[in-house]
Parts: sequence; structure tokens; C-alpha cells
Amino acid sequence: MKFIARQQNFRVVLRPSIPGEKLTGRQPVPGLSVKFEGGIANVADDETCKLMLSHERFNIDFILKEEEALDPYYRKPSEPDHNITNIEYGHVGKSINPKPLVQLNADKKKALTEMATEMAKSIAKDMAKEMTMKILPDLVKQGVAEVLASQSKARNLETEKSDSDEQSNGEDDSGDEGTTPPKSPDDDTPKATRGRPKANPDKS
Repeated sequence: MKFIARQQNFRVVLRPSIPGEKLTGRQPVPGLSVKFEGGIANVADDETCKLMLSHERFNIDFILKEEEALDPYYRKPSEPDHNITNIEYGHVGKSINPKPLVQLNADKKKALTEMATEMAKSIAKDMAKEMTMKILPDLVKQGVAEVLASQSKARNLETEKSDSDEQSNGEDDSGDEGTTPPKSPDDDTPKATRGRPKANPDKS
């Protein structure tokens, strides 16, 4: 079985050792422990595997690694990072520093996602407030200007309509004064003959 520990160099004591006593003649009893190298320990003995699975720190300080499972722990290397500098033809070149490997487990990824979501929400709220404070005065000015323009347009239309009505009424009055009614055909005949019957030429 393969076990994974949180620490880079970790040792699990399964059975403590008992020192010997020379006065009583008791022989020392060796203990049993499992040492993790690089955070990983391969245990082949079944008895030792049972002791590892029944240990009180199992699933706390070390876990059982399943097949094709990724290492959930991030361990800092025991050896510190060194400054590596290339030397070419006796001249000092550029420094090459190894980049540290960053490994995040599921809990850390979830925590980072929640933090990023909260930060994005707060930033969005602040941006919305700022945009509202900047745009609102311009919108109010634009709305007031549109209302005033519509009111002035309506007033101009009413004024033009009233002027056109007054002008049409004036033209009607002047037309009535200058025109004379048409003459009837009786107006051309002399007054003496008006109302008298016409003579019939057949009687004479």
C-alpha cells in the first residue's frame, strides 16, 4: 500500500521501542515505525499496513493513496531554492532561479473561488455606484431639456394654429364686404313693365 503524508519528511511510530536494562539483564525491544520520504511511504507488509490503517493519526496526518489519485497536499521542498547562475566562457551570465511549484487542494481552490466571487461582487457594486453618480446628472439634464423642448414645440404649434385661424377669419370678413350679390334677370327690365302681362301677338 502507498500512503501520503502532509509533511515532506514524516515518521509514524507504530510500536515504541523499549530500551534494555543491563542491571536486570533485560534485552532492548526494537520498535516499529514507517518513514515517509518525499511525503510518500510504500508499505508491503500486511501486518504493518493494518497497523497504519488503525493508527490514531490516519486520515489526519497521512492518508491512503488510491490508484491513479493525485497528491492532495502541497509540500515545501526540504532544500531551499538556490540561485543558479550560468557562467559562459569565464563571464557571469543570467541568474536562473527555479520557480516554486504551486499545488492547491480542493478546499483551497473552493476558498479561492469564493473569495474571488465576493471580490467581484463588491467591485461590481462599487463600479455601479460610480457609474450611476456620473451618468445620473447627465440623464437628468437631458430629460429636462427634452421636456422643455417638447413644451416649447407644443406652444409654437398652438401659436401658429391660433395665428392661422385669425388670418382665415379676417380674409372671410373682407371677402364679404367687397363682393356684391348677383343680379336677377328682372333687374334689367324697366320698372313700368314689371308685373304687367305680355301682349299676345296672335290675338291682333
